[in-house]
Amino acid sequence: MQEEVITCRRHADVLHLDAPLQLIVPHLTESGFIGVSQMRFFVLDWHLISALIERWRPEMHTFILLIRECTITLEDIDIITRLPIDDHAVTGNYRLDWPSVCEEYLGIRPPPHVFKGCGLYMSWLIGQFEAIPEEADDATLLIHARAYIMRLIVGSLFNDKSNTRVNLMFLPLLADMRQARQYSWGSACLAYLYRELCRGANPETKEISGALFILQIWAWERIETVALSLPDPAPHDDAPLGSRYAC
Repeated sequence: MQEEVITCRRHADVLHLDAPLQLIVPHLTESGFIGVSQMRFFVLDWHLISALIERWRPEMHTFILLIRECTITLEDIDIITRLPIDDHAVTGNYRLDWPSVCEEYLGIRPPPHVFKGCGLYMSWLIGQFEAIPEEADDATLLIHARAYIMRLIVGSLFNDKSNTRVNLMFLPLLADMRQARQYSWGSACLAYLYRELCRGANPETKEISGALFILQIWAWERIETVALSLPDPAPHDDAPLGSRYAC
């Protein structure tokens, strides 16, 4: 039984990630990340997440509630985020020449001091791609789209406890935006979340990470006793369900 409120780690960058500029929206749409880009920041409820973790059973990957047994599924990931959930597995290589990888896909070779293994300091990435140049060509827009998606991936979907670095393992998967959509990002996100929930079920665990914002939205949507009262319950246009929640 979880005796304390568990610390829910979240990448600090998610606080400062604005809605994408219209110039890169076509690339986000093509890659399958447009839905996640439409979701806005809200505060994580550590007490709610801790209560869910208390009821998580790692051997079954389900929550045991008073009235039923349930879990977050791929369908939930699809509805909440609109991330692709079919096709190829998301895999990466940790043994690449990372400065060369950045030069190829981000158009710039970062200095050695902004690397730590396959991690690139988020502050450097934000500083380099904070603004899109006027009259940028499509190659430049593609680079900015990749940088934006990397911030989405590491800041929201696969965030870890470092809170300062981008895992460059994902960058080569964004070489071609059409190909990027062929990866099952939703499946990978759910698997990572399951792993963190299983870790959190250990009473000795003090903090967890992962896509906890998706878990919280799932709880608001699926558990009546914790549901929020929203002034406008319907998502706008073709936006994902999760886009109706914001601070």
